[in-house]
Amino acid sequence: MEYQAPKSKCLLCNSEFTSRGIGKHIATCLKKRSEITTNKLAQKYYYICVKDPYNKDYFLFLLISETTTLDDLDGFLRDIWLECCGHMSSFSSRRWGDEISMNTKIKNIANIGNTLNYQYDFGSTTELVIKFIGDYRGLIDDRQNIKILSRNSQVIVPCDKCGNFPAVQICTECQCDGNGWLCKKCVQNHKCDDEMLLPVVNSPRTGVCGYGG
Repeated sequence: MEYQAPKSKCLLCNSEFTSRGIGKHIATCLKKRSEITTNKLAQKYYYICVKDPYNKDYFLFLLISETTTLDDLDGFLRDIWLECCGHMSSFSSRRWGDEISMNTKIKNIANIGNTLNYQYDFGSTTELVIKFIGDYRGLIDDRQNIKILSRNSQVIVPCDKCGNFPAVQICTECQCDGNGWLCKKCVQNHKCDDEMLLPVVNSPRTGVCGYGG
């Protein structure tokens, strides 16, 4: 079998698209909803994309309120993608640039087309890039500060041993040599200690540190 990135769903209309098409589609969906919004309580949100810069099959498309802080966004990213051992994290305007305070509100740094860099864990670091795509005025469910518009479907990685089935575990010791993705069958006969195994999960931190989803 081959490495696969299945289609992902737009949670505004339930349509499915490839990773190349989903972002443009969501922008169109948001524009339609923004044009029909007349509620005086409508708030301003920013449409952003969060991606793994080294594997673009991992992505989140989000709406985030202009009054949300970077600390709120940090907590959201930890909850959905990253948290394993309480590591430190930071935002900056460029890779290895000056750190931006976690108390900063989105409206004070949001410029359409600009990006932020994010790092979680300064040892076994997971890096993310956050791009501001557009803005939107309206209401979202339960007055959430951050709403998921789309998330990548689980990436299917073939077993390094047999190549016939999807990997469900990663051997962190074998991973150092560029291998270690194991299906249900092959993991049973794997020679490394069980403590070296981590589950395959839908996150760019799969197989890193002690992350288990």
